[in-house]
Amino acid sequence: MTEIENKAWSKKGFQKMDFPIIAKLAGVTFSDAQQNIKKFGCRDIMTYALIREPENPHDLNAIRVSLFDLFFMGYVPSHLARKLAPLMDSGRNFLAYFVQRNESLYHDTVGMTVKIVETTKKINEEEE
Repeated sequence: MTEIENKAWSKKGFQKMDFPIIAKLAGVTFSDAQQNIKKFGCRDIMTYALIREPENPHDLNAIRVSLFDLFFMGYVPSHLARKLAPLMDSGRNFLAYFVQRNESLYHDTVGMTVKIVETTKKINEEEE
């Protein structure tokens, strides 16, 4: 962000976000996230789509993390989604890189940590 963009952003009440952002996914016990993280939460996959869910009844800033828009992996934590959602809504594009799968010796539940980065175009945008 340029200094002018930062000032405009601050006037709207938002804080500047520095990328990349490292985050543990939220909502990893919902739907089929556990199964998907165990199967697709690995370095071989590398990247995941960030998909806005403005109609989500639990969080209007919700951002779903998904593989191919088919396999739900979890959500961007709400404290980050609150800041990231307006950027996505303004047309900026982001994706998540796999960092690690979070496992415990004492529990079957797994989680996933990702690195969120800004991209120059949408993932589904075709080459011209």
